[in-house]
Amino acid sequence: MQPNLLLWLALICQGLPAASPAQTKVEGTAAPRKSAYFAFVDRDFIFTVEMVGPGVALLNFVSMIDEQRVLSAKLVRLTLENRKAPALGFLVDTGDPKEPITVPSITMKARSSFGVRIKGDYGSEKEILGVTLRVGTEDLKLAPLTSLEFENLVIKVNRINLNSPNFRDDWQAVKLEVLGSRMPAPRR
Repeated sequence: MQPNLLLWLALICQGLPAASPAQTKVEGTAAPRKSAYFAFVDRDFIFTVEMVGPGVALLNFVSMIDEQRVLSAKLVRLTLENRKAPALGFLVDTGDPKEPITVPSITMKARSSFGVRIKGDYGSEKEILGVTLRVGTEDLKLAPLTSLEFENLVIKVNRINLNSPNFRDDWQAVKLEVLGSRMPAPRR
């Protein structure tokens, strides 16, 4: 390598954040990773949760199914350092930033997208350990992302055509990949 190239690589690597202890692997298993960005992606739904400030979380969804579903705020649970914190409601923008409406649930209409602020007791957390939400009879566990992974996902999601007659073609064209996991919700 040429000396200038080595210097350039060294300068770039200095700008990269070091892995935090929560992001390192411990004896071959991944320790829980704190992040400000979480996502669930499959052929039915896309959910993202982003911590945009201390204790301030945003939830965005894209529903690609042909029926509507209800998402209850109390079934959106953020995992903090020492507890799981259910949402207390969703704050919906009314056009006046000083007067959002708090609602206990939102209806995810067929082939739609929407975003809300999650109202909850999240203290001053800027990063969290996990997000789980319930849709119907399933719990969806969102995967942690880096800032760059999250931005790349947002770019791809913005290219989705909700009026497309064939999401399979769009899925491949946008190059989405499954993120997170689905599991049957525990019975109450």
